[in-house]
Amino acid sequence: MNISIVGAGNVATQLAIAFRSAGHRIIEIVARNEEHGAALAKNVDAEFNSNLKALAGADIYIIAVKDDAISDVATRIDVEGKIVAHTSGVKPIFLLTDASATHGVFYPLQTMTRHQQLNFAEVPIIIEGNDEVTASILAQLAKSISTKVYRVNEQQRQWIHVAAVFANNFTNHFYSIAEKLLNEQGVSIEILLPLILRSAENIQHNSPKVLQTGPAVRGDFRTIDRHLQMLRDDEKLQALYRSVTESILRGRGI
Repeated sequence: MNISIVGAGNVATQLAIAFRSAGHRIIEIVARNEEHGAALAKNVDAEFNSNLKALAGADIYIIAVKDDAISDVATRIDVEGKIVAHTSGVKPIFLLTDASATHGVFYPLQTMTRHQQLNFAEVPIIIEGNDEVTASILAQLAKSISTKVYRVNEQQRQWIHVAAVFANNFTNHFYSIAEKLLNEQGVSIEILLPLILRSAENIQHNSPKVLQTGPAVRGDFRTIDRHLQMLRDDEKLQALYRSVTESILRGRGI
């Protein structure tokens, strides 16, 4: 397929490389940031374009920009008759109506950085289309780069995004808190890596609910109280510990 990508950030970069590796042609990279856009275009043998009003002819236009910019981009392009898709997990599909009557979502469910190449074969890609034909074409494109392609409706996609925030963004924030606590005691977060990796491995074979461990699951309230006492100098962190502990206790019916 001939593909035009709007954006030059992390998602745009990874998708452009994956598409080209799968044999698709990247017609152009469209971006406001000329440095990043031109560099990405050169990397995937595409043209660089900074003008949304003068897009090249492509089969599919992928809008891979920040969520809050999708609506603005969509209202500034007109590629009626072609497929336009955004890459957001949460933004509604109707935002693309002005760009083309045939539109959808091509949402890769993975953390991405511009400089670290992904094995896209293992990246879940969430597909949605405003009609069956559009969804089928987007799914075909997704299957050319990934073995994990899922057709969903808008509500399902948005709940997948919420779940991903809990599973990834919040978890990483907890890693950051753990690192800070350890660093304050002169200890490296490296000491937690085997524990973190084992937890990630375990949920591939069992429900997280079954695997939950810790003082709250054991009903070890003396340890909980001790932890809260240790966190007394940081009221916000103490409140976070208490809130998560209470959530685990509710899950146990306590």
